[in-house]
This record gives sequence, C-alpha cells and structure tokens, in this order.
Amino acid sequence: MKQVEITTNVYQSLNEVDQLLVGQGFKIIRKSRVEDQYMITGTDPKCEEEILPTLSHSLLIRFLHVEGKDPSKRLTYKKKTYEGDTVLTEEKISVGIDDTDKARQLLESLGFHKLVDVKYNVVVYEREGVELAFQQVEDLGLLLEYESLKDFQDASSEEVLEEKKRMLTELREYQLDISDDYDVKKAYQLIKNRMRGL
Repeated sequence: MKQVEITTNVYQSLNEVDQLLVGQGFKIIRKSRVEDQYMITGTDPKCEEEILPTLSHSLLIRFLHVEGKDPSKRLTYKKKTYEGDTVLTEEKISVGIDDTDKARQLLESLGFHKLVDVKYNVVVYEREGVELAFQQVEDLGLLLEYESLKDFQDASSEEVLEEKKRMLTELREYQLDISDDYDVKKAYQLIKNRMRGL
C-alpha cells in the first residue's frame, strides 16, 4: 500500500487546538514521544538543493514511546517518490532493534554518520475515523500530519497532488490556522534552519 499524507505548519498553540477540536467532537486517542536519528553515508548537504537527495538515502534509528505501551526501537528506511519537492508517495521498510545506541554504532562502523536529530511529542485526535496527528517538534514548532486512508499504489502524480490539496482544504474546515504548504518535512526544515544559522 502506498500512502499519501500531508504535513502542514500550525499557527495555533496545542491548547488552542485542543479547545477547538474537542468543541467539534474530537477526542485524544493517543500520545507519544518520537526520537529519530537520521544516519547517512557521504558528506552532509552543502546547500538546500542537496538536502532532499541526501535524506532520500538516509536510515532512521527511531525510538517511539506510545503512552501506556512499552517503548519500541526501529531501524527504518522511507522510500519516497517526489515531484520537485512534493512527496507523492511513501513506503516504509522497518525492522525492530533492541538498542538504539548499538544500532548507531553498527551503522557508524559501516560508514554512516548522524545528520540530524528530530525529536517531537505527538497528540492524535480522532473523530469518525479522521485522525489528526499534532507534532510538537523541538526547534521547529507545531505541525499537523494527516494521512489518507486510500491506497495510491496505481495513482498518477496528478491524482496524488489533487488528493493533497483536498486534504488541506478538509483540514481548514476544522477552523485550524495552518500554512498553505502541505509537505513540511521535519528533518529538511531543521537542516535548512541549521544552514541559515537559525
């Protein structure tokens, strides 16, 4: 299954979002903590144009702790297809690991090094099958990730882009103050900010 998702900036606080969504019948169904280490081979990107190609060949060492469950640790590769800087589809290949430090040491012995850390808390709201995942990203701000439930395995680029625009319009119907950008990439933004000295 190929997923289509959008991620956009949110210009409200999580408290404001909570009041707004709870008033519309949404409920919090999950809270979690995510810590990703992006590992790459080769050199770090020297300009913004090199960030996406570099990230597309990275491995993630992920620590995930969903409230009420035991933490999990995974080594993940995200295979993304792009049109320009827009993500058309994403497939994930993940394997469980026991120890994130040992996984990093193993990758470093194979020539990988850490490019960027992405750490965030997630609060997921749900109403009638619609799940909205708000991500409070360290050094970046509040983002909203929304995934389509449809399979886009055989979809054209135009169909994917139309779905992304439709999803952004749907989010605005919930009176959320969000950006027009539907493909905010956490690691990309953090690396870009670091290059700019922000």
